Amino acid sequence: MKKTLQSLLTPLALRHRAEAEAAGLPALMAAAEKAVSTLSLGDHRQRRAGSGERFWQFREYDPSDRPQDIDWRQSAKGDHIYVRQKEWQTAQSVLFWAQNDRGMNLKTAKAQTTKHEAAVILSLALGILLTRAGERIGPLAEPGSAGRNDLALQYLGEKLWFKPSPLPPGPELPPVAKLPKQSSLILCGDFMQPPIVIEEILHGLATQAPHGLLIQTLDPAEVDLTFNGRVIFRPFDDSIDVPIANVPAIREAYGERLQKHIHAIRSIARHHGFAHVVHVTGDEPRTTLSAAWQFLAPQPRLATGG
Repeated sequence: MKKTLQSLLTPLALRHRAEAEAAGLPALMAAAEKAVSTLSLGDHRQRRAGSGERFWQFREYDPSDRPQDIDWRQSAKGDHIYVRQKEWQTAQSVLFWAQNDRGMNLKTAKAQTTKHEAAVILSLALGILLTRAGERIGPLAEPGSAGRNDLALQYLGEKLWFKPSPLPPGPELPPVAKLPKQSSLILCGDFMQPPIVIEEILHGLATQAPHGLLIQTLDPAEVDLTFNGRVIFRPFDDSIDVPIANVPAIREAYGERLQKHIHAIRSIARHHGFAHVVHVTGDEPRTTLSAAWQFLAPQPRLATGG
């Protein structure tokens, strides 16, 4: 009897926990929508050669397409439903990953959100912009689930927001998986691992996805080391505590070391053709979002005569 009761309680407890976790997602989705609404952005164009014409061809409607993209005049000519496919909308999957470990749950006094919440908000905001541009979006862990509609956006949010129990001590790394052709990546995390570790992971991903973006998300206290007096720093991986007798005495050296680390991550990203943006959780997301979108939506190049 006890065993039967436990077998019933386990899925019930998991369901309650899943519902509790999901309850936080609408607020993050609303924050992403708000960040998008503050921007005035141009069209998104893919980095590929072509005639530059906005209209390219008709193709059959796919369930992942938005209903508003249907060309009803063309569809009325036959038995199939067609959408107008533009040159910059062709077969592009943008896959997202948001670091999700104990360290990413840091939120000090000057932060608006945890680092993980900021990573999810920025990912969803970019996902909103990309689906509006006709791109396919999905989680890096499940590249086959990428789609262009609101369901794909909702699923992306659920996958990025879900917190395993217990949270891994970290630092978590993005998975290296087989990716669809013509994929791009958007990776959000604090990237506080040794640069050599980031280099190895990014090399494995960049061989499949030549374009990508790293959003390095940091708490204000991590950037400025805003503590005073004697502080005991307790690592999230449960390793040995680090007592500092006088934090202001090491603040300048700490700042130099942090900037050196950020520069190393940026250099690794650029080496592999990825852009790099830093987001501090004490700031509004719109500035970071604008900088990220400038990379994802480069201005069209002028045609040159041959």
